[in-house]
Amino acid sequence: MKVSIIGSGSTALAAAAFLKLKQVPVTVYVRREKKRTVWNENPVQVHGQIDSALYVPISSTMEEAVRFGDILLVCTRANDHETVTAELAPYIKEGQCLLFLNGCWGAVKAYRYFQKTYGQIPLTIAETANMPFIATLSKDFLTLDFKAMKEEIGYSCIGEEGNLSELLHLLAPKVSRVSSPASTSLSATNPLIHVTQCLFNITRIENGEDFSFFGAPMTPRIARFIEDCDKERIAIGKALGLELSSLLDVLNSFWGSRATTLHEALTQNPSYQTVKGPVTLESRYLTEDLPCGLTSLMDLADMMHVKAPHICALVYTASLYLKQPYQPFLTLQDLRVIKSLNK
Repeated sequence: MKVSIIGSGSTALAAAAFLKLKQVPVTVYVRREKKRTVWNENPVQVHGQIDSALYVPISSTMEEAVRFGDILLVCTRANDHETVTAELAPYIKEGQCLLFLNGCWGAVKAYRYFQKTYGQIPLTIAETANMPFIATLSKDFLTLDFKAMKEEIGYSCIGEEGNLSELLHLLAPKVSRVSSPASTSLSATNPLIHVTQCLFNITRIENGEDFSFFGAPMTPRIARFIEDCDKERIAIGKALGLELSSLLDVLNSFWGSRATTLHEALTQNPSYQTVKGPVTLESRYLTEDLPCGLTSLMDLADMMHVKAPHICALVYTASLYLKQPYQPFLTLQDLRVIKSLNK
């Protein structure tokens, strides 16, 4: 088994460090020349869950990266999934697996792309519901704070699994396969948590304040608002014929915890204690989780006539505040694919 990591951010580097520790051959597709220059000259110092010096194995072209791996591990922002799929598609070979680490509809978008472009699905397409790691890469690209690893990964798979299960069992002690990509994408925890907390603490972020994201600013009232959003998410899943677990149950399974309330699960989790709030509105909590994660929930609610007042309020208010007009992330064509894959 060889793994090509597409992306070079915090999660990509955490995956590379972990897989090298497990002696899995790996390469990292690094698009930015500045990063390539830094990593060609220096190792990344990894601290936390792993302590090592990572000499990043670099692929400088997409073709080189795709031809290397049996599994193509996509660790980019959800906004880029469609672009990445189109870029790697010409180099795909039979038997490969395209795995979106934190799917956010990546598998659905990729399935639709291959079906439309080639009339067939030439490889396995899979995605996880959430990121298995919490990690932060320093601004100079030389230090990776590897903060935590989750206890469980949920994933979906279209096609033959091949080495996929072996890889996922390396990444987490417990691995569970769910019925469809809709189930993994709808089980993502970050959009509801991140966007809600950011919106209710927006002035802290704008002022660049140093605050604990899951500390005192995560009040019981905010946690209850997230719970209301979660009920709407579950209702959306039900409209698609899916029985989704509550956010509280998902978090408990991730971390092997036994929290009895969502507020407890968010504020008492040791893995969250060091997570700082964003210091800029350009944080991916707002540039990815809002337009891709939360907006997709509103899109589905609208198309399937499911009432989702809390989710809609978040999307519209945040979009208006940020002066970024709402744009649908999922279309009717996507919904047709979602329903076809649910059968």
